[in-house]
Amino acid sequence: MRIRNAAIAGATALAVAFGGTTVASADETVNQNGNEITVQPQNPSNTAKGGDDDNGESGGSLSSELGHKLEGDQAANAVGIFGSSKDFSGQPAWAKVFYGATVLAGVGALLGGIIGPVYNFFVHGPSF
Repeated sequence: MRIRNAAIAGATALAVAFGGTTVASADETVNQNGNEITVQPQNPSNTAKGGDDDNGESGGSLSSELGHKLEGDQAANAVGIFGSSKDFSGQPAWAKVFYGATVLAGVGALLGGIIGPVYNFFVHGPSF
């Protein structure tokens, strides 16, 4: 009975989460209330660089400053990071941080998925 209730609750949660999801698409022109509006494609060289206030003074938001420190405007080579031979030279700092977070998450999954139940068995005994 409990497994069935849990399955129904999980299916309901998935339906609520993804039920209203729509796919966004852009056309060359968009018709809004009878007006044809031309959509300009975004040019990567015109993207905003953070770290400056509207007055041109430095001291932007914390995320902008963090993006500058982690070299957020540089692209990473995934094969150099996750390939069989790792080469971290020339990789931006944000890619190195994400690689470290991935390793940390793997260690956490190992501790929580294997060592945790073994510890629970020894402390509380078999529950069968």
